[in-house]
Amino acid sequence: MSFRIKILLLAVIPLLLLTGAIAWVGFQIEREFSAEQERILEGGLRASKAKELESHVRLALSAIGPTLSDPTLTDEAAQEQTKRIINDLRYGQDGYFFLYDEHGVNLVHPIQKHLVGKNLFGKQDSEGRFVIRELLEVAQRGGGIVRYRWDRPSTHREEEKVGYVLLVPRWGWMLGSGLYDVSADVQNSLRQLQDNVHSTFRNIIAVLIVTIFVIIILVSFINLHEGRLADRNLRILAHKFVQLQVEERRLFSRNLHENVNQLLAAAKYQIALALMQVNKGDEGFRENINRSLTTLDKAIGQVRSISHALRPDLLDQLGLGPALAHLLAQFQERTGIVTQLDTELRDEGIADDAGITLYRVVEEALTNVEKHAGAHQVVLRLEQTASDVRLELSDDGHGFEPTELTPRRGIGLETMRERVELLGGQFRVESNPGRGTHIYATLPLKLFGRR
Repeated sequence: MSFRIKILLLAVIPLLLLTGAIAWVGFQIEREFSAEQERILEGGLRASKAKELESHVRLALSAIGPTLSDPTLTDEAAQEQTKRIINDLRYGQDGYFFLYDEHGVNLVHPIQKHLVGKNLFGKQDSEGRFVIRELLEVAQRGGGIVRYRWDRPSTHREEEKVGYVLLVPRWGWMLGSGLYDVSADVQNSLRQLQDNVHSTFRNIIAVLIVTIFVIIILVSFINLHEGRLADRNLRILAHKFVQLQVEERRLFSRNLHENVNQLLAAAKYQIALALMQVNKGDEGFRENINRSLTTLDKAIGQVRSISHALRPDLLDQLGLGPALAHLLAQFQERTGIVTQLDTELRDEGIADDAGITLYRVVEEALTNVEKHAGAHQVVLRLEQTASDVRLELSDDGHGFEPTELTPRRGIGLETMRERVELLGGQFRVESNPGRGTHIYATLPLKLFGRR
């Protein structure tokens, strides 16, 4: 599985799991609490309708109040005007008011006009309830709510109805009104609630799909960008590696030509001169032979020096820790700067390329200390952990401002950085004027192994 797919799955799978958990919890809540919601909604709607009915009936009673209190009207005139006012009052689709006298005779019914003038005291609904009798009893007790069943004008079917009645005090009439189908309203509210829940889940799914799509685009874009950046960095590192190899080969070639080659040529000339002296019987050939031997010793020393520059012998003979200890001892003897070495290396040792890189970093850092730092002490710490090897070299010298380094002045640090980064490591320099310099290098554990 590619790294890009892993990143994509790492971003998308938690979203899918979270959405699934939210959906499951939502459906569980909807299933477990639907009955409770229905009961709460029904109770709330019934209470709301009761309040609404009471408000409507009291408003109707207020509407006929002036008629009831008008002393200029006879009872007959006041009754006719009251009936007319009640007959004309409306609210909602099926909202109307009715009037009955104290014997149960219908006086006003604006919708079912065939009931006007009929005595409905003994009328029963489909559940056997004496509707008008109960309404009159409640009105005579001061008014209130009565539940019963009645023919609905808009559907012409008997449906559940909630009525509220009051007594008209002047004549003892019953004034009331009713609202139909509380259960239907409850079901409509529940359906609306369920629709809202389902709509919310659909919105969540839509947001999830859009989010996944955006994540895919972003991950693809980031992978493309990071891939191009990695390719560019790889090309830069490869170019630097080639440059480093070319520079080392150039130095090796120059040392061979300017030192070893010249010494060998001088030794050859001295030996040839000695042979000529031997042929002539000149006793001075011994001096030239001795000179050629001295020259050859210098050439051997130069070869050893070049070989050490390519790969220190102590790394093969003793390992990285002792090789660094020897390097620091030579440095202290040559410069007088006190050195301290702390190492924590494992038994399995360090791979060749990592060991050479760390040795060269320390070697270059000590050269910088000797030339520029003006230090009195150098501390080198080397630690091998479970995942990497870490090197820290600190001095108490003058220090410098890293931002003020020029390509010419910072070439040694840049060479150290390139060596470490070519092996996949990390390199960092910390320095401040008057506070010394700290060099950190870390190489990953994958470079370690038995030599």
